[in-house]
Parts: sequence; structure tokens; C-alpha cells
Amino acid sequence: MEFIRNVDREEYEVFVSNHPTKSHFLQSYAWGEFQVADGASKVYYVGMKDDEGKLCATALIIEKKPSGFKPYLYCPRGYVLDYSDREVLATFTREITAFAKSVGAMFVTIDPDVERWEIDEKGKPVEGGFDNNWLIEYLECLGYQHCGYTMRFDGRQPRFTFRIDLNREIKAIEKSFTGNVMKNVKKSNNYASEVRKGSAEDIKILHDMLTLTGERDNFTDFPLDYYQTQYDILSKYDMATLFIGYTYPAETVRKLEASLEELLAQREKIKKPGPLKENMEREPKIRREIELFKNYAEKYPDGVALSAHFVIHYGDKAWAVHAGSTLELSETFLNNRVYHDKIIAMKERGCAILDQFGTVGDWENSDLKSLHEFKKQFGGRYVEFIGEFNLITDKKAYFMYKTIRPLYRKVLKVVRTIKK
Repeated sequence: MEFIRNVDREEYEVFVSNHPTKSHFLQSYAWGEFQVADGASKVYYVGMKDDEGKLCATALIIEKKPSGFKPYLYCPRGYVLDYSDREVLATFTREITAFAKSVGAMFVTIDPDVERWEIDEKGKPVEGGFDNNWLIEYLECLGYQHCGYTMRFDGRQPRFTFRIDLNREIKAIEKSFTGNVMKNVKKSNNYASEVRKGSAEDIKILHDMLTLTGERDNFTDFPLDYYQTQYDILSKYDMATLFIGYTYPAETVRKLEASLEELLAQREKIKKPGPLKENMEREPKIRREIELFKNYAEKYPDGVALSAHFVIHYGDKAWAVHAGSTLELSETFLNNRVYHDKIIAMKERGCAILDQFGTVGDWENSDLKSLHEFKKQFGGRYVEFIGEFNLITDKKAYFMYKTIRPLYRKVLKVVRTIKK
């Protein structure tokens, strides 16, 4: 087998995007471009060819340079290869080790897109289901150190997620939704609203929505430039779609007033007490909504965006990487409709899977329980990955990094607290 330090772009993309089990946008050539634009010191597109001269393994490797330490390498979502082929994995590991040493890296981190085992909706192993715990043991035999079974967003990538099977009829996908999702989607259609695909100029809307969601759910989002650069680069390769939900209160008022007029006209023709009572009970609700949306119309005469979702698609998969919304005008249930429409759009695009891009493993006692339950209701299969691993190539430098850096961060935190 032959190790290649710089795989030809076209050859690399054909291999990665079409790999039957390991195609992932975090291993795409475009993601490497984004990493450089976002400040990575270097990226490498390495690979290995078999005895017939065909690629059998590749890896996008990002070089990270922590201040005061030697660099380390990160391979997001792991090498692109057949993990069941022990010989290929072992050989590629030896080559990666030699490569890392040649560029002066102290370790290599991977977090393979490989499921640990089949789990049920409660996170328990399914009896008779598949089990990849052998791979964790084999990677450790090859010299990798497992970083543990984290339950939240502790690692570089989430260890749990929901994956929606799009290889079903649309009705079957919608039927798998739980709770009031489809009911709310249908309600949303009663209001003057739409879900449309955004452009580069609409990234600020996404950022605004993410900021509001971050403040509400206590997480920190990235600066506007991060999302703008990500969209600009990925959209060049038709890998990014931005979905934005808009509502138009003034038009909704007109629809409601027309409904009220129709309701009153029907009342004149109703003879039976039951239907008459039902007709009369609907009137106050419509009038309240008219007044409510008149206020919204004064505030947003030209309409307003309520929800924005950024989806990345690559190979036969899609990932809902960023999603944010405002709680204002929640009566429209527009965020549910955006979720629904993006799922259907990815199916129509030909994707086999939509990954919800992260949840938690300990949701029952977590402040992120609502996030977990919200994503769960869209009918995805609960997934647990094998986790993060470090392949140490400079033991002394690695030890210093793991011991001194945490102490430095603690001291810095104390100093900042004192200054405040």
C-alpha cells in the first residue's frame, strides 16, 4: 500500500463523497477550505492506495496550534475507510503516525462517524442489534487512547444525535413525527407565511436567530463572519441550503377578516342549535387573533423572519448544522413548518439521511432535555457514536499539554474573576 501526502482534489472528492459508509461533509475538500478561511494554520488531504493503485483510505486533517505548545492534528469524524478492514485501518494508522511525526505534531485526534451499538429511544442497547465495541478495543490495541463516553456536548463533535431515514415515502416520514408536529405544521398553513430558501445576504438573519436562541437556551453562538464564510464556501459547491420562515401579519389580518366575514354569513343559514353554538364560539377567537395580528402588522408591516435553518448536504446525507428561531409570533408555529419543509426538501434532493447534528445522552436529568425532546419528535433514530480518540506521537509534549494547559486556564479564569 502507498501513502499519499496530498491527494488530488478530484480523486479525493470522488472517493469521499461516494464512500458507502463514511461519506461526511466534515471530510470534504470544501470543509478544508473553510477551515483555512476560518483561521486553521494548515490542512492536509492525505490518503492511501491499495496494491491496485486505488484509494482505500483518505483523511482531511486540520493542524491546530495551541499557544505555547507544539501543534496537534484533528481529523473531524475520522478517517474515510472501511473500519471493518483491520489491515487497512492498522496500516493507515502507522502511516498517519509517521505523517504526524514528520510535521511535528504531538498527537492526532479522531472522532469516527461510527456507531457504538444499536440503541433504543432510551439509549439502551438493543438486544440482538449491531455492536461495534470491538472497534473501540481494536483502536486501543493500535495505540489510540479513548477519551471516554461523554454524554453531552463535551467533545469536538456530539457523541449522540438523531438521524432521520429519508428512504421512505413522505407520508411515512410525516407519520413518524410525534406529538403535535404535523398538527402545528397544518396550523401554520392557516397564516400568511412561507418557507423559502435564503441566499448569502440572508446569513445575518440566521445569525440573529441563533443569537436569540443562544440567549434563550444558554449557549454561545459564533460570530457572523463564521456563518457567512461557511455559507459562501460551501454554497460554491452546492453543499449548503438556508431555509428561512417568513410571516406576513398584515396579510394574515386580511385572511382572518375574510374568515370572520364567512363565519358570520354562515351563521345566518344555520338552523340547528349545535352547529350554531359552535359557530358563535369561534367568533371571539377570530376577533382576538385579528387584534393580535393588527399589532404585529404595525410592528412588521412588510413581514418578518421567525426561523432560520442552515443545512449542509454532501454525498447521500444531509446535516441540520445550525437552527435558530424567535419566540415572537409563536402562534404561527412557523418553526415546526421550517423543520418539516427542510426534511422534505432533503428527501426530494435525494439524500438518504438527515442528521439532526447533536443531542445528549443523559437528557432525563439534563437542562438540555427540551432540546432532546424537540429533536426527537421528528422521528429520527437515536444514535450513539464510539467517541473521541487521541493517537499520541510525542508523549512528552502531550503530557505537558494535558497537565500545564488546564492549570493555565484555571489561573486565567481566577484572574478574570478577580478583575471583575
